[in-house]
Amino acid sequence: MRRSWLLPFIGGVAVMAMALPAFAQSEVADVQNSYSGPTGGIRIIDAGSGEAGTFRLALQTEFFVIRDYFVSGDRAHAFAGNLSLSITPTEFLEVFAAAEVTSAWDDSNDPLLIQRVADVLLGLKGFYRAKPWLSVGGDFSILFPGGVGDASATFRATSFGLRANLSMDFREHQHRKSPLIWRFNARYWFDNSANLTEGVEDRRFDALGGIVPKPLETRNLLTAFERFAYGVNRVDTVRLATGLEIPLEVRKVGLRPMLEWQWDIPVNRQGYTCPVAGAPGDDSCLEQEKLRAFPMLLTLGMRILSPPKGLSFTVGADIGITGTRTFVRELAPNVPYNVILGIGYAFDPSPAGSATGSRAATPVFVEGARVDGTVIDQGSGEPVSGASVAVVGSDVSPQLTDSDGRFASYDLPEGEARLLVSHPDYATAECPASVPSETECVLVRTIVDGSLRISTLDKNGDPIPQVLVQVRGPSEHQLVSDRAGVARLDSLPPGPYTAYVNEPAYLVAVRDFDVAERDETEVQLRILRKPTRPRVLVKKTEIVLRRQISFATGSDEILPNSETLLLEVADALLRNPGIELIEIQGHTDNRGDPNLNVRLSQQRAESVQRWLVQHGVEPERLSAAGYGATRPIAPNITAYNRSRNRRVQFKIARRSSADADATP
Repeated sequence: MRRSWLLPFIGGVAVMAMALPAFAQSEVADVQNSYSGPTGGIRIIDAGSGEAGTFRLALQTEFFVIRDYFVSGDRAHAFAGNLSLSITPTEFLEVFAAAEVTSAWDDSNDPLLIQRVADVLLGLKGFYRAKPWLSVGGDFSILFPGGVGDASATFRATSFGLRANLSMDFREHQHRKSPLIWRFNARYWFDNSANLTEGVEDRRFDALGGIVPKPLETRNLLTAFERFAYGVNRVDTVRLATGLEIPLEVRKVGLRPMLEWQWDIPVNRQGYTCPVAGAPGDDSCLEQEKLRAFPMLLTLGMRILSPPKGLSFTVGADIGITGTRTFVRELAPNVPYNVILGIGYAFDPSPAGSATGSRAATPVFVEGARVDGTVIDQGSGEPVSGASVAVVGSDVSPQLTDSDGRFASYDLPEGEARLLVSHPDYATAECPASVPSETECVLVRTIVDGSLRISTLDKNGDPIPQVLVQVRGPSEHQLVSDRAGVARLDSLPPGPYTAYVNEPAYLVAVRDFDVAERDETEVQLRILRKPTRPRVLVKKTEIVLRRQISFATGSDEILPNSETLLLEVADALLRNPGIELIEIQGHTDNRGDPNLNVRLSQQRAESVQRWLVQHGVEPERLSAAGYGATRPIAPNITAYNRSRNRRVQFKIARRSSADADATP
């Protein structure tokens, strides 16, 4: 038996161990998974769920060891391990899943050991908070049982259920506050598990010789132990379940004693006919045993919520009341008892979830003396969600504002109250309020600086030291790169910035970037030395290129070998601000469709325009026009002349008056 559950158990613990450190500081609700997956108590399902965006992971086990149980003189034990996940994607929906491995052993049976691997339960739970203390809802779940080697039987054994749920949390009641949670479930389970072992029973019936028809065969085709191990029921069940939980706090440790009861009432939807027992050792039928065979279970346990917030441990025990000794063919035997152990963790990855527990995250609107209010941003007047509102001098839990910035206090003594409002992005503020009243609390945003790291690199990516870099934006700075070609600013107000190098020995390099709050921004500046023989000349009416910009054939894609040339063009424009407007002209030779040539030349001119804007040239100084083959500079009669006609020209359309007077 050990091998059957040890590996899944170790694997589940490993998953939990890897997940916990990443969220060890999160403050989350005391909402945890039940044994079957949905949130709730140990066995009973809660009508509600956690806050939207939260999810929970749990690893739980149950086991028993007993003698003289399935038959007189036997020794038996059983173990189950369950790994469950529940997610609350919205404020009205929960998605849950659970995978379970089971192992049962009995020395009087053949085979002695029966294992089921990966029974998978999937489900959806909808819920609604009708009042601060009252939640209603329902869920749908489907069970895919672990097989017995027959895929068809496994598929036909798939079962599903519908459940109605009701919960009352009297901690939130406006008149009768008390540390008590009551839950009630009513479920109908469409049970097809008998199909799982149908092949096994057919083979055994054939081995008996088929003296009587199978429906009348009184000898056990499946023993009570086998029905228990496989979880086989030949009828549906209506489950009524209720439970109490007492939430207590002892030195920041949550103690949740629980008492739960559930009762399964058989419903013979399948029309199964139970043959009357023909020998003393044969199992009986529901018709003879009646209520004594209806499975009834009492569960007692304790859930412990300990730091870090969200972590829980569960210990408990099931006690079988009926259906434990009176075995009937229609139902799997009820457990005599179970020892329950579990560990769970509730996750809230949202920043707002780190402020307080999620029970305080939902505003509590109650009758009586209270403060209803709104928290707003001083600058914009917009509501601030996720702000923590505490009452100074009171030990009640703080509350988080909702998406509209709204909150409502618990009952308070009439008179004056002081509210302490905090948020990670704002300065903590004290907000006076009358009780009862509607009030507005204002928070002032705190600007948290970012940092900047600039690297000055040559065209090969190697560092260039001792380069003066100017940074302009919400604040202005001059930096010099160190021996490693790196310049740093540890504190920089967030916002848009421009970094540029404007030294005589280098081409002008420009880079736009944004600095974010509490974040380091990394910028790389490619610094190129000016060529000894310039390939770009600024004339009175034109910026002349000594070589042409290269494009991919039939495309506007600029080839990498033209990047240095374009950097010289950008340098010329940035160093001559008196050139107010440049027309970037695209030209082609006369080969091909004239309309296509005009379109291609326009696209190439626009591609050059975009490149220059990306490298610091003001967009309002640039225009693009494509002329196709309409303006040749040489007759299109030789390959050389055609290559000259395929060109980009930079015509100066407008200069400032001072620049025009100074230009020879």
